[in-house]
Amino acid sequence: MLFNKLHQNTLASAVIIVILVAAMWMRLFIVDLAHITALDNPAMPMWSGWIQPWFGFSQWKSALFSFVLVLLTGFAISRIVSQYNLMSHQGLMPLLIFGLMTSAFLSVQKLNPVLIYLFFVVHGLERLFGCPTQNRNINRCFDAAFFMGVGSLFYAKGIFFFPILIIGMGILRVANIRSLMAAIIGLLLPFIFSFTYFFLINKEGWFLTELQENLMANPGQYNHTVFSRIFMASIIFLLVISILSAFQHLPAQKIVNRFYFRVFIWILLVSSIAVLTPFFSMEMIPLTAVGGSVLLTNFFEKIKRRWIKEIGFTAFVALIVAGYFFLY
Repeated sequence: MLFNKLHQNTLASAVIIVILVAAMWMRLFIVDLAHITALDNPAMPMWSGWIQPWFGFSQWKSALFSFVLVLLTGFAISRIVSQYNLMSHQGLMPLLIFGLMTSAFLSVQKLNPVLIYLFFVVHGLERLFGCPTQNRNINRCFDAAFFMGVGSLFYAKGIFFFPILIIGMGILRVANIRSLMAAIIGLLLPFIFSFTYFFLINKEGWFLTELQENLMANPGQYNHTVFSRIFMASIIFLLVISILSAFQHLPAQKIVNRFYFRVFIWILLVSSIAVLTPFFSMEMIPLTAVGGSVLLTNFFEKIKRRWIKEIGFTAFVALIVAGYFFLY
């Protein structure tokens, strides 16, 4: 009954989902943490100049800002799903799954640059998804890349995921010379503005050095335990099944909806591969959760036998809750 009760477009289910996500953030407010933020790379100027002074020295403000970022990003994902009718039932289930996947690891859940980057990327993705049904495609490609560029000012390695945007443009059939040029300009423009600012205050060399260090830094790898390996293997298994389910049901979808699902599949695949490389770390789990939240919602929704659906979803929630207590 849990999935069906929460996967509804009602005020009660929305309130319950927000409360459940908030409950997963309680440890950030009440547990005494040695570090209240998670920064595995050198700090970008936007982080050290804006975020850290406001939120980096208060555990309560850091936890609250992290929660708000995840909540707003999850709302944006759910809005995309509802706006383009990707599910049979509308609601905030993608928000719940996104919040659960993001909260399992304490080091991922804490305030970190990826959460800010992801907030901008998802809103850029929402702009890009309007291309097949609306006009001004070049403007939308520019906007999507510009949002990614702004997010990369907080998390510089986010610029390496620009190919996801290009793949999305290709899947949505709006990739041409003009739209590609618009996307490249949109991605670089925030960096050009930043360089101009630091040039005017005679710190352009420092800015370029910080940017280089952020792009090339090795974040280190997560020290896995037996439980964390079992946890990751279980999540990967569920995500693989959700991808296969999405492909199975694609022929029954509208043509434009097939495009959207393929974009989410590519987001999941590229970010999952990045997590497994030494150049990135567990920091990319929130990006994986963007595609995972949509595909897992679709997977559970498509299960015909109700008792299998409920057992599967309950087991997924139980797995995340177990990770909440035993993963760091």
